[in-house]
Amino acid sequence: AVPDESRDIIASAQCILDRENYFVREVDRYLRHNDFLNLRKKEILYKKWLKDVSEPLLQKIEDKMDSQSSEEIRKRKEQQLSLYLNYCEKKGYVALEVYDPSEYDPFFLKTCTDCWKVSIPTLPDPLLKDIQRKFVETGVIKQCETGRPCSTRELKELSKAELLPLSRQHMDAVEWLKIPHAYIASDVHQTKR
Repeated sequence: AVPDESRDIIASAQCILDRENYFVREVDRYLRHNDFLNLRKKEILYKKWLKDVSEPLLQKIEDKMDSQSSEEIRKRKEQQLSLYLNYCEKKGYVALEVYDPSEYDPFFLKTCTDCWKVSIPTLPDPLLKDIQRKFVETGVIKQCETGRPCSTRELKELSKAELLPLSRQHMDAVEWLKIPHAYIASDVHQTKR
């Protein structure tokens, strides 16, 4: 009975795999057909553009070029060159003190360097979060006691008065690095020394 059940399981699994393979083949066939149709659509659009836009435009350009004789083309080139030379002679030299903004503005592309300055907000120091939280709480308590909001200067004076004897509350990074390695502010460490 056991081999028959395993054969049934294998047969059902094989049936599922065959269905999956058939589905994958059908999806691949559909995608290839869709790619072929998209490519054919692009080819048809290109041929239509070539017939309706490009060829008439090229024909007009050729007609215009053929309608002019080489003498007319040479005269037009000479005329354009003489206009350019007259313009250059009239313009003279260019100096920074004397310039015409309608012709050329040397300060047009001057970029403002203020946008290159980067300002980064102060990052919250996880070591000072507790102290800052106490600072805010002290401000709220003082406001409740006095009935008016305290300024940051008053709160800083209050917080400076409450310093612990060996604390590092108001040290910056340079002072922190100057402290000896063996320095620890705990009372337990002080008594064990």
